[in-house]
Amino acid sequence: MSLMRAAVYRGSPRLAVEEIPLPEPEPGGMVVRVDVCGVCGTDVKKIDKGLAPPPRVFGHEISGVVSALGAGVKRFKAGDRVVVHHHIPCLQCFYCELRLYAQCALYKQNGTSAGFEPAGGGFAEYLKAAPHIVERGAIPIPAGVKSEVACLVEPVNTCLKAVDAATIRGGETVVVVGQGPIGSMLMQLAQVRGARVLVSDLSPFRLDLARRLGGLTFDASKGGLEEWVRVETSGRGADAVLLAATGQGPFDAAVGSTRPGGRIVPFSATSRGETYQVDLGLLSAAEKQIVSVYSASVDVQEEAADLVFSGRVRLQELVTDSFPLSQVNEAIDLFRRPAASTMKVAIDLRLG
Repeated sequence: MSLMRAAVYRGSPRLAVEEIPLPEPEPGGMVVRVDVCGVCGTDVKKIDKGLAPPPRVFGHEISGVVSALGAGVKRFKAGDRVVVHHHIPCLQCFYCELRLYAQCALYKQNGTSAGFEPAGGGFAEYLKAAPHIVERGAIPIPAGVKSEVACLVEPVNTCLKAVDAATIRGGETVVVVGQGPIGSMLMQLAQVRGARVLVSDLSPFRLDLARRLGGLTFDASKGGLEEWVRVETSGRGADAVLLAATGQGPFDAAVGSTRPGGRIVPFSATSRGETYQVDLGLLSAAEKQIVSVYSASVDVQEEAADLVFSGRVRLQELVTDSFPLSQVNEAIDLFRRPAASTMKVAIDLRLG
């Protein structure tokens, strides 16, 4: 039996780097050798809060190379570089007809696995992709695009879905609360949609990066975000606020910074138990809208990939820390407690 290395979740916050069987492609599926997999907060939440039963191999921001093909696969050949989405809808059910793809039963089934219960599989040397992923969720990577950039197609997709759910239009003023990797993507995508973007964060490093990427910045450690936004919007408040930070304080600032009739997207709240208090009477009287959105969308899949591959969304600057698979726990620890200069953390399987 051929073996490979994988970082296996076995119920402990510390992943175990083990040798497990190399996956084999099913008919219509394929096996991908992983180049780079980004560390995403949703996986870290599952590890830290025990949200998924072990054993599993997490990791879903995946770029790699096709290694083996199942019978009948025509789209790819061995050696092709690909981005692989881990969730793809059926496009035929009630929810797909409403374009609520994340509620589709097939979408909820993870379509990529390195072994055990499918859970992404990107924290392993190889993973297998199910036939519906090969058909509709695998994207060729153009020559010249770095793997550490290409692996961010999936999070860019989720952020573009959020920006469009907020119905952001050219000429509007948008606030992004938080300038970590997701906040930076939200800022840049709102700019793509033609908005003027104001951003806030506590970190001087992240604020400096946001300025270099075209955002108008505010140091949240000084307090007074709502007042600053009103000064910048002739007293009205922002047309939309995208929340890329957690906690009651950032949520209150988001609500307070939104103009009457504006939209608030609590993008950072993705798990049960992440609760905030809000005065519904105040919210309703001002006709402010809370817009919920989750995961990726096939509707923006092609555009998201093009924005990444073309460099219109600048991502190379966001990937600040790369670790080999043997140091997966150090990578996740850095994600939990980022250094002053930390943005995106990635596992680079090419490092050995």
